Parts: sequence; structure tokens; C-alpha cells
Amino acid sequence: MGYAADNGIKALIFDIDGTFYPKRAMMLRLATSSLLHLPFALKYNKMRQRLREETGLGEGDTSSLIELQRVESQMMYPGKTPDYFIEKEKHVFREPWERLFATIKPYPGVRAALVKAKDEGFILAALSDFPIGTKLKALGIEDLFDKAISTEEYGALKPSVRPFRAILEELGIKAGEALYTGDSRSKDIDGAKNAGMHTALISRSVSVYNNTDIIFSSWDEFGKMVL
Repeated sequence: MGYAADNGIKALIFDIDGTFYPKRAMMLRLATSSLLHLPFALKYNKMRQRLREETGLGEGDTSSLIELQRVESQMMYPGKTPDYFIEKEKHVFREPWERLFATIKPYPGVRAALVKAKDEGFILAALSDFPIGTKLKALGIEDLFDKAISTEEYGALKPSVRPFRAILEELGIKAGEALYTGDSRSKDIDGAKNAGMHTALISRSVSVYNNTDIIFSSWDEFGKMVL
């Protein structure tokens, strides 16, 4: 038996970007498309990093996408209405991301591992900082998921505890009955572990990290270790 069965896991919850596919491939595509908006892109990334640092592992002060965008807008453009920021973000990131993602391929073995998990009765969910849109469909795995949502919809970014607790509540399970899988130690693993979840880190360079339960380097390995 694998880790999930041995530990009473009912739901497998996943990050998407960098977990199901190589994040670097998408970042290169998005960077090229954002060259004409480089000042905004740099300012945006700095703002999101500051927001993560200020919220940390806590709940944060916002609980919806609209509230989060209002805060982000004020951090980037004090005095302007949120509409300006929302349209700029949509034009520079959200629309290009959706268009460019059609060329992205998943890591080998992703669908096979998820099919096996589904066949064994696990709830499958995706929780990502970035908008999900048609990502799961483009990766060929949308049909396998019971729930897919961005942390932004809960008004917070990882590693805030808010989105982790919120998705557990929506799935109707306890933290100890969930395994969260991601590629970021600080955002995915530390965030999920802080919420009480079991965790699995996908990494080809890290062999030891004390705050995670499992480290795997391929999806074939995930299937053997977890399922």
C-alpha cells in the first residue's frame, strides 16, 4: 500500500504550475509576450511578493477576489480605481497566459497517475495561485478533477492558510485527510503543512526537506510512493 492509503488520505490536492508541467516553459513564453509591458510586469511581481510576505502563513485581511484585487491595485497604483489595475493585469498576464498555455505539455506520467488515483476512489482537486482557466483541459486532465479553483477566489495567495482551509471545507474533509502536492517549498509545502495537511514535493534537485512528507522527482514515482 502507498502513503495515501496508509495515512487515511481521502483527497489529493494539487498545485498546477510547475507541478503538472515545467513552469520554466510557460515563464519563457509569458516573458516574451510581456516585453512591451516590462515596467508593469516587474512592478506586479514585486507587489505579489510583498503581499505574500505581509500575509505570510496567516489568514490575511481579504476573503474574495474583488477584495484582493482592490488591495493589489492600491499597492501598485495608489489613488487609482481598481478597474485600471484589473484591466492592465488582464491584458498583460491573464489573456496571454490563456492563449500561450495551449502549447504547454504536461510532465510524462501525469494523467496515468491521476487516473490511477481516481480509480482508487480519491477526491482530486487543484488549488493554484494563478487563474486556472482552461489549464487542466489543455493538459488533458480536466475530466479527472472534482474541484479546481484559484487561491485568488478565496482572497489570498499561498502560503496563506486561508485558501487551504477554504478548499478543505468545500471538499468536506479534515486537513489530516488531504495530501497537497506542489513544487514550491515555501508556498506549497509550508502553506499546506501549516494548515495541517500531508504534503508531497515534486523536485529534481531537492532530496531532503524536513517540512514535507514525500519528495518525488517524476509522476511514475509519485504513483509508486503515494498510491
